[in-house]
Amino acid sequence: MKSSLPKALQFLAGKSILEHVKHATIPLAADQTVVVCAPGAQERIQKTNTASGEGVICVQQEGAFGTGHALKCALSKINQDNVVLVLLGDVPLLRPSTLQKLVASASKNTLALLTANIANPKGYGRIVRNTNNEIIAILEDDECTEKQRNIKEVNSGVMAFPPNRIGQWLDRLSANNKKGEYYLTDVIGLASEDGVLIDSIKPQTTEEIFGVNDKTQLAEAEKHKRKQAADRLLQDGVTLADPERIDVRGELICGKDVFIDVNVVFEGNVKISEGSSIGPHSVISNTTIGKHTKILSHCNLEHAIVGNDCSVGPFARLRPGTELMDSARAGNFVEIKKSQIGQQSKVNHLSYIGDAVVGKEVNIGAGTITCNYDGANKHQTIIEDNVHIGSGVELVAPVAVKEGATIGAGSTITKHAPKNKLTLERAHQKTIPNWQRPKKKTT
Repeated sequence: MKSSLPKALQFLAGKSILEHVKHATIPLAADQTVVVCAPGAQERIQKTNTASGEGVICVQQEGAFGTGHALKCALSKINQDNVVLVLLGDVPLLRPSTLQKLVASASKNTLALLTANIANPKGYGRIVRNTNNEIIAILEDDECTEKQRNIKEVNSGVMAFPPNRIGQWLDRLSANNKKGEYYLTDVIGLASEDGVLIDSIKPQTTEEIFGVNDKTQLAEAEKHKRKQAADRLLQDGVTLADPERIDVRGELICGKDVFIDVNVVFEGNVKISEGSSIGPHSVISNTTIGKHTKILSHCNLEHAIVGNDCSVGPFARLRPGTELMDSARAGNFVEIKKSQIGQQSKVNHLSYIGDAVVGKEVNIGAGTITCNYDGANKHQTIIEDNVHIGSGVELVAPVAVKEGATIGAGSTITKHAPKNKLTLERAHQKTIPNWQRPKKKTT
């Protein structure tokens, strides 16, 4: 990967590859989840959501001695009375329904393999069958003869073992091969010798067995994830301006008649209610958007709540803790942070509102800012209902503007502004007679 991150912790669609693998197992309700990792990777894995669930165990594999050795390192932690499902940390496109089929097959004292027929099997282990079409072995790519390399049915590396059988097979593995490693795939031959039925389960699509080994393949997996997300949204009735130009890096839930324009990125958990639209080139993270709201182009929303019938943007930024009540507006080049904007209130242009509570039907003029930070602490600004604030106003917190007040343009307000009054603060305008504009010296 040419990266400081291990391969399985590279990011794909907003999560690590390993998290995608783990997520596919959730419907299985596994009694245990064991992650086998290289030395030094355990701490990094435990910092991800992958290892946050109950019963997750990290086991270190000392040395690169093969997949069979990796599983043997975990054997003492595994309850072998269960079906043992073995997954690969770099195969992130598996569907839960496929894994459910594998586990169901293995519970019948059967060794279940996930295999697929692909046009170009190079790099994959080949499935070897006898004249009765029974699986008897898996051969790694570099162990195949020229004839065996023409076999199109390949091993995905994903398999499920019946209860109380895996330990005896792992004990019989040998490293007598070109790489000097203990191949887990050699277990298939041992199971066949023991007369165990070996079942082949096919994935819904061959994309499911796609493995990620470099940044090119990581980008290809990202493409598959984008398509999956877009297909789901289209099936749910969402209108996408271009299904190939949307990124969902988390979970996106949409109501009816939602429209999403091109090049929008969704991160974390996002909910968009019916009738709302998202303009192009926006980034929306961990945000809830109400009904019939318009997010115009080039907006950035993060940990925000936007009500019904609102308008945001273009080029607006809603930072964490922002809440727009119904019919509120945050216009172009407006930044709001940790503030509540009341119903039908407007912050239309070039303003910053931070650590504020804004009431109903307030109009905040262009270039207005709340001066909420004194260099050490944040302070709150209170703007009550039906207030009108002129352009270019500085509200120096802590400060309150009472109901119905008007603040004159260009004022710096440091004290509470009374109810239903005009408050302004300006220096006297002067004109300096006989003043000359400085001129550049000529050489």
